[in-house]
Amino acid sequence: MRGRKWLALCLAFALALMMIALSGVKPLAGQEDDPFEDPLVLGAWLYEGNCVRCHGGYESARLASGLDEDDLIEAIEGGRGGCQVDWARSSGGPFGARQIKSVVAYMLAWEKGGGPPDLPALPPQPTPTPMPAPQGDEVLEPTPTPTPAMSEEVKQAVEGSSLALGAYLYTANCYRCHLAYDRARMGKGISLETLERTIANGKSATSMKPFSRRKGGDLRLAEIKAIVGYIAAWEKLDEAPALPEVLFTPPTPDPAKMLPALPPDVPPVVGDARRGAESYAVYCAPCHGVEGEGALGPALARPWYGLRPDLTIRSTIQRGAPGSIMPRWSDTYGGPLDDQQIDDLVALLLGWAPAR
Repeated sequence: MRGRKWLALCLAFALALMMIALSGVKPLAGQEDDPFEDPLVLGAWLYEGNCVRCHGGYESARLASGLDEDDLIEAIEGGRGGCQVDWARSSGGPFGARQIKSVVAYMLAWEKGGGPPDLPALPPQPTPTPMPAPQGDEVLEPTPTPTPAMSEEVKQAVEGSSLALGAYLYTANCYRCHLAYDRARMGKGISLETLERTIANGKSATSMKPFSRRKGGDLRLAEIKAIVGYIAAWEKLDEAPALPEVLFTPPTPDPAKMLPALPPDVPPVVGDARRGAESYAVYCAPCHGVEGEGALGPALARPWYGLRPDLTIRSTIQRGAPGSIMPRWSDTYGGPLDDQQIDDLVALLLGWAPAR
């Protein structure tokens, strides 16, 4: 009998708590909802307080365009090809993992919706977070926004037209090596993503330098996209788009910009082939064969061509092969292998070729 009374009291107490929760009673002072519980609010607030100083409002740079979550996280943390400074707390920066993911969520929401996400008014900004010092001895200053020297006639021609802007920027930046687009048609048969990436990052071992501001070039992402749009329009029409001739006046060559872009000085990959064989048996043999003879995946016991096959193999193992069943194996991207295990695999694969 006592047990039933106790159960009845518990149920009555629980019902009372539920009624209070549903009655709209305001929380006590100090218990107000935290606006930063919403990752989009937190991300927008952090972007406004930390990223605007270099990149401007998000609509100006569109940093997440064409990138996935993993690439953006790596870029914000200060990974290869990313921000000039390390923002991750693990590297001495001010952001934890949740804060970085919130900034990424805000940028991806912006891109998915084609505009700023619907958010409440952001809390006021405190004193701006100090910018972390870059790694190494060199102090990197924020890249200033370039101001193209346009005549009034050109300004009128490009106003409101991304295609016209792309034609002008192509002539200003690409003509000196490729000449008019019809001379080389370098975008024929190449995806727009590959074109954008090539213009932004340049091509190692060639004279093509990076044009992205993030890589030390002069162009913002929107300007690179405009050039790609011009190339895409040319290829879609299979002839030059009808645009004013004033956009195609080649600039006077700047000798400083004609210097070749030297390949980056990257040390060789060093690994232990014996340890690599152990990892290969577990992770690679089911698809590539016990001795690299090939099965579901291509044969790996073969010559490796290129200027830096060690870097090509390492990158492929780390990031996987898009369009195939090969996943990303690096723990940076959620895989099971750390950097040393991947380097050991590279040593194994490179050692196979001369012996066969």
